Amino acid sequence: MATASMDIHRSKIVLDGVTVRYFVAMVLCGLSSARHAFAFDWQLLPNLSMSEVFSDNLTLSNAEKQSGFVSEVSPGISVFGSSPWSSFNLNYRLQGLYNAGGRDQVDINHQLQMNGLYQAVRDTLFLQTRSSISQQNIRNTFLTTDNLSGNDGYRVESKNFSISPYWTPHFGQYASGLLRVGYEKSSFDNTGLVSGNNSLAITDSETFSRQAGLSSGSKFNIVRWNLNYSSQDQNRVDGNDVRFEQYGGDARYYFNRKYNVFVRAGYENNDYRTASNSINNGFYYTFGGQWSPSQFYSLEAGYGNNKIVTVRVNPAANFNAFVTYENRDVGLNTGNVWNAHLNYILNHGSVNFSYSQETTTAQQVLAQQQIFTDPFGNAVSNTTNQTLLAFNPNLPDLSLGNDVIISKQANLSFNFQTGKSFYNLSLYNTQRSYEPSRAQDDVYGASGSWNWQFQPRLDFYFRPSWQSMDGSGASRANSKRYDVALGLTRGFPINLGRPLLMNTSLEFRHINQQFDNPIVNGSIGNDYTENRATANFAVRF
Repeated sequence: MATASMDIHRSKIVLDGVTVRYFVAMVLCGLSSARHAFAFDWQLLPNLSMSEVFSDNLTLSNAEKQSGFVSEVSPGISVFGSSPWSSFNLNYRLQGLYNAGGRDQVDINHQLQMNGLYQAVRDTLFLQTRSSISQQNIRNTFLTTDNLSGNDGYRVESKNFSISPYWTPHFGQYASGLLRVGYEKSSFDNTGLVSGNNSLAITDSETFSRQAGLSSGSKFNIVRWNLNYSSQDQNRVDGNDVRFEQYGGDARYYFNRKYNVFVRAGYENNDYRTASNSINNGFYYTFGGQWSPSQFYSLEAGYGNNKIVTVRVNPAANFNAFVTYENRDVGLNTGNVWNAHLNYILNHGSVNFSYSQETTTAQQVLAQQQIFTDPFGNAVSNTTNQTLLAFNPNLPDLSLGNDVIISKQANLSFNFQTGKSFYNLSLYNTQRSYEPSRAQDDVYGASGSWNWQFQPRLDFYFRPSWQSMDGSGASRANSKRYDVALGLTRGFPINLGRPLLMNTSLEFRHINQQFDNPIVNGSIGNDYTENRATANFAVRF
């Protein structure tokens, strides 16, 4: 094979300094602290995944279709540790690809997720760490499901590391407290490749957080109180810094088990760049009461410059729900604010609903992303036989990554399991507004799955999904996306000095993406369809 065909991206094949520092710091921090925990149980599990993929559209462009094969070899390692005091969970994969995007070259990608919690003093002094490395889509209007096809200019590599020590002092039966500080580093590669303008791309950041709280103890039966403080300062390499800061306190007087009154007050001091003057800082107050006629439901209402009404219902052990309505004059998300949650557990399934509103940043959203899942979308554990890369089609627009995001999110999910089948259906809607660009996203989506084990160690799955996004603002586009995957998985017992299970799979997938606006921030956008077949085997040693 010609030398030119085996060119390797130096930026991809060499572990850059930031990646090395994150990985080494994360491992040393987790392992050095956790090894001192009493009776710590460690599991170190190497793994290997190999795939051969045929795609009829490696470039994800109907105008420049190119079919071909992509080869993947991905060694990895999983480290699990647990004790009565501490826990540690690390998953790392080195993804090696040949001919990704039809480029006839080798690409190397790093994927990492780590979570650790160490108790230096039991129930008193803690150290929490988190780290991740992943490749994410820059735009919802041009989504790639993985690194196998498409253009690198529409993806960004996200690296995140955080460390947070905290102390939970206890003052007998009088009070309990919390003192916490945190540091989070987020860095990104390939920023600005879509627009060629770094002011429209996500930028590296450092976030410093502080939290303090003091709550009344059991000595306070009639009057209960809380004092709280929290702040987050996000310092950006390029762009405007962001600060969220809140002081708050409340006191509640109980006449009896059914009736109580409360007063809530505080001060908001937030700062970020805005084009619509949406920041309302200052003092807030609420006076109100709560009625709890039984343990099954309650009603709470308060009046002030921040008004609130909350209804809670808990008629049975398998059903709980609440709805909160607020009208805020001060703070983040001013105006009418709703929050709701419902959880209903059935004999063979469950129903879950949530609705929330928040103000956040793209850096914070990416730092909280799940990188690896099992085939059912759950977090990876030491009993997981097959580890998959998670794909979230509903991320914020990272080309506006320096904006502050005000979002409203609704999610409804159904799960049902019979003897050999597992069904899942999820519906969601996300509305985002970006400051100061004043762009908006309105995303609707649905996804489902059916997993059927029709023979021992032999499963069939069917996973359809659909998403529609309406965008407004300069150079925004509307898009629709359909994705259908079906396949077979089979586990084979093997023996390599000890009994192991090798997982194999064969998958067929169809993806269709369409959008209305042919020009997005100066970049040509293409509708595309892709059909692909994937053969994979994976083994955890």
